[in-house]
Amino acid sequence: MSERELGASPDMQGDARFAAILADLETISRELREEGVLDTLTGTEGGAVTIEFGVWGEGDEAEPSVIVSIDSPEDFDGDDEMIDDFEDEVLERLEAASRGWSTEATDLLGDDRQVVLLFNGEEV
Repeated sequence: MSERELGASPDMQGDARFAAILADLETISRELREEGVLDTLTGTEGGAVTIEFGVWGEGDEAEPSVIVSIDSPEDFDGDDEMIDDFEDEVLERLEAASRGWSTEATDLLGDDRQVVLLFNGEEV
């Protein structure tokens, strides 16, 4: 199983250039919960979702990624179509939000990122 490598991408928390991006990631996470999108995927209430930019993989396999972490009281019991729909929803919201991000910040993040979906800490 792959692991996230810390320190291989920009320090978004400590850099004011990323403030708008961090705010949008939190807004998207909140909206996914409030609108029931997360409940639909998990099949239960009380879940949480966190979206962050990072690096996923080991050694030479590590790639810039959008890491979507879902914490749920229940294990995932859905199918690939549900996962694909959820990832598409997250990506659509990220793309819409990114139109307002500064060019400098988006250049630092890059635009070729894989999506990694973690469900209760396990990659799905």
